[in-house]
Amino acid sequence: MGKPKSKAVTAAKINLKNNKPASVITAVVIGCILIQDIVFIILKQFGINANGPDNMTVSLGNYLFLLIILSAVFIPAMNFRKTMNLGAKRSDFFFGCAVIYAVMAAFVSLLSVILYYTYDKFAVSQLYGGGTLDVLYWFGWVNDGAVMAFFRQFAFLLLFAVVIHTLVSVQGKWYGWAADISVAAVISVFTPIAPLRAALVWFLRLIIFHQNAFLQTAACLIFAVAIYSLNKFIYARKAI
Repeated sequence: MGKPKSKAVTAAKINLKNNKPASVITAVVIGCILIQDIVFIILKQFGINANGPDNMTVSLGNYLFLLIILSAVFIPAMNFRKTMNLGAKRSDFFFGCAVIYAVMAAFVSLLSVILYYTYDKFAVSQLYGGGTLDVLYWFGWVNDGAVMAFFRQFAFLLLFAVVIHTLVSVQGKWYGWAADISVAAVISVFTPIAPLRAALVWFLRLIIFHQNAFLQTAACLIFAVAIYSLNKFIYARKAI
């Protein structure tokens, strides 16, 4: 049992090492936001208010979602062949990706919650009179406290990463086209038809807005496991 696990961890490390584009882009975006805030702080010291009383800004923690999105695109698109060429098995890549997304979702969720209760409060009181736009607040995830906010966001981000990863993995195959058409059909067909729209709203409420934190978290984790399990069959047939 130890050997397969060690290979999966090795595959995860390879993915992490080759995930620099996602990390660099995220760091650059967050760096630009921090520079902007520093400029605003300096201007305020000279009595210049660069923001009006109704200005709002996106939470700094929400920009970390870029790391999840870009990683879920780059890892299956760029790292599969590299990992296979280094002698890893397809199952190693499968489990290695799962480890990476779980760690990233936990890291982003933890840092996002910390920023919400610290830096965002500073931004609201010192820089932006209108406040900050943060999914933790707008999705109602902070209503049950910081700990549940972490788990709710973690579960959703893990599901989000898994969905993107799976869609990228199937591109170039007939079932990839079928998946793309299915997603487009859900958006275009479900929206104008009232019963289907109600079903879509129910689903989105279940995985995002549900008042029961445990139900929302469990639903996201169950869907994440179910969807990610499809990748085992995808990678079994994927050409190197």
